[in-house]
Amino acid sequence: MAVDLSARHPVTSGTLPGSANGACEVPRLRLMQQVPPNTRRNWAGTLGNTLLEAPWAAWCLFDAVVVTLGIYFGYRYFVWTPEGAWITFPWWQTCIIQCVTMVLSALVFGLYEQQTLLRRSRIIARSVLTIGLSISLAYLVISLLMYSLQSRRVLFLAATLYLIVTPTIRLLVCWCVPNYGRRFIIVGTDRKSRLKPAGHGDGLCRRYQLVGYVALDGIEVGREIDEHRVLGTVDDLERICLEYGIDEVVVGPASARNSRALERTLSCLRLGCRVTNLSTFYEQVLSEVPVDHLEPNWFLFADLKHYRETQLIIKRAFDILGAVIGLILTLPFWPLIALLIKLDSQGPVFYSHIRVGLNGRAFPLHKFRTMYAEAEQDGHKWASVDDPRITRVGWYLRKTRIDELPQLWNILLGQMSIVGPRPERPEFVAELAPQIRFYNERHLIKPGLTGWAQINYRYGASVNDARRKLQLDLWYIKHMSLDLDLSILLRTMGTLCLGAR
Repeated sequence: MAVDLSARHPVTSGTLPGSANGACEVPRLRLMQQVPPNTRRNWAGTLGNTLLEAPWAAWCLFDAVVVTLGIYFGYRYFVWTPEGAWITFPWWQTCIIQCVTMVLSALVFGLYEQQTLLRRSRIIARSVLTIGLSISLAYLVISLLMYSLQSRRVLFLAATLYLIVTPTIRLLVCWCVPNYGRRFIIVGTDRKSRLKPAGHGDGLCRRYQLVGYVALDGIEVGREIDEHRVLGTVDDLERICLEYGIDEVVVGPASARNSRALERTLSCLRLGCRVTNLSTFYEQVLSEVPVDHLEPNWFLFADLKHYRETQLIIKRAFDILGAVIGLILTLPFWPLIALLIKLDSQGPVFYSHIRVGLNGRAFPLHKFRTMYAEAEQDGHKWASVDDPRITRVGWYLRKTRIDELPQLWNILLGQMSIVGPRPERPEFVAELAPQIRFYNERHLIKPGLTGWAQINYRYGASVNDARRKLQLDLWYIKHMSLDLDLSILLRTMGTLCLGAR
């Protein structure tokens, strides 16, 4: 469990309030004077991190204000009505439609995700895709559904203002975040306590700075672990926090079972440091669960949602509604897909095979055939990027995930859910379970048509890929909710549009 005392102790002088003589010096103020200036957080880093952690609703509001200004000035200066208003559609109605389509488009392309703000390429690409889809949808709604005219100049101005202002602000956040450098140490030197920020994604390497490790035994002091030095023992924790300007103390699994280490670690709370265990730190920063660092007691305190009746009822209702809507919208295209499959290669249109579902129960999964008919005559194999077993049409079906559409029938039958871990073949489960800890725990909930792992990671083609996907699946099992399912579903629509994560 994480304890966050993010607000530093309010101190206006060098004394501790409430001390006997009013002259007890605050150790943090005294020792922070010795910390080199470049280790202190600057205003740019603080601003960038604040905007990065702003709720997505705040970014929605910001985008809506920019679009509204563009439409307002467009109506004011670009709409010419020499013989009466040839555009009878009020500007505020255009704003409402445009803002709604913009928010939906942004959710589809993942513009409001934190990871987007950590990459310049993602900011630019997703901003362009968002406003492009938004303008197109708004124009279609106004023209086809509301039978009204809309000035292209107005929409062009709104799009131009959006592309000038909003990516600029987001790029500013991307530039500022590395200056934040939240400094943390890890209590523990065993293998399960080791962490390499550079190898764990943008969320960790750009926002956090690993200063070093703290050992339980004094004999380890001074040695290096993955280019980071062991700074001292747990008895030196307060001194280390003050001397190095530490913001966060992360406790490794072995240290969490040591009463002496816990006692010394908790003393850092009064210095204003955040204290948490390694798995919680990992979850909050990367939105996945570290399988290699995980202990069985994680499942005791994770408060998993899979047993709650209300949660399961809502999820089942969402599955039925989503599957029915999905079938209604896609069934007209199935004959065309079937024709393309038959013209491309010999064999059946549909392919069914056994997958592992809820609580390890097997069920037949259906999909459009993407491989040659004799592809698996030599047994099961991992899929690869340039897999020769995949047909030409099958390559596009896989890339856009269209091959998964027949699984809407599995959802109606109750064998699958719309959102959840992807179902795996029994042969692969038998291979992976002995190699990856807690692999079978992904079967605590129904498998899904799409999932948190699918929008955040590529196709799995190895044991390491399976391990990474399990980490994402466990995070979803812990945090699953209706709003998260809707978010994942919208992001999957972006995958269907782009054929990529």
